[in-house]
Amino acid sequence: MCIRGKWRIFADGMKKERLLYALSALCLLAGTPAFAQTYGELLDSAYACVERNDLGPAADYVKRAIEADPGNEHNVLLFVNLGSIQRQQGQLKEAVESYSLALNYKPTAIPILLARAATYLELGQEGKAYVDYCNVLDQDIENREALTFRAYTAVHQRLYDVARADYGRLLTLDSRDAGARFGLALLNQKQGRLVEATEQLSALIADHPEEPDYLTARANVLADRELYDLALLDMEAVLKQTPQDPYAYASRADIYLRMGRHKRQARADLDHAVQLGLSRADLADLYNQL
Repeated sequence: MCIRGKWRIFADGMKKERLLYALSALCLLAGTPAFAQTYGELLDSAYACVERNDLGPAADYVKRAIEADPGNEHNVLLFVNLGSIQRQQGQLKEAVESYSLALNYKPTAIPILLARAATYLELGQEGKAYVDYCNVLDQDIENREALTFRAYTAVHQRLYDVARADYGRLLTLDSRDAGARFGLALLNQKQGRLVEATEQLSALIADHPEEPDYLTARANVLADRELYDLALLDMEAVLKQTPQDPYAYASRADIYLRMGRHKRQARADLDHAVQLGLSRADLADLYNQL
């Protein structure tokens, strides 16, 4: 078990600068005869709100612009902007709907597919994200974002051959890709290829000694191999680097419990993890083993 659980989704929403750029481009278009004046005024107001980081009113202005001219071909950009605003506001289901409406106009647009896939991941809908990433890779087999996150979603769906192939292609594109190397090591751990996973994680640690997640991952692999003393050495190194990280204490407690002894030390680590911010409910399985 890897209690640390720090897989993060790095595909973020459209940045404020990109929103401003897209909206300003639409504002310029709004000055042409093809746009009604109301449409342009609403876009100006949306742009001003985004510039002030006032996203709620910005979304309202974008919606009103779409309603003012629902047949306008440029509404695809407005739906993308609306989805990005909603995503930044945490309105993930609404963002998916907006991206989907944009894809009705441009069903193969890679940036929109990637944005919707990332939002699906935030919603925990790995299967739907996987489909979007497949659609991206059908057009661009070397798209690194799609390869990275299709591999991630494939592992969650136990499509291990797909994940292995995607990590392999990423490493063909860049043999030093730390994310792909880490993902492949975790996949090898999941499939019981523990010696290979240990070697891969050791190489990552040599290249990135400042990264505690790699040490924690190797500690868990070593514990799977019942090399508990070596696993504890890795966790001691992690705790020297991140003494206030509750996940590190929880990971060490897990190793103590797997050893079948040191329950007092395990309890002390779990209690310290709670003091640092984890809830007892998060650690219920480990506490039950005590």
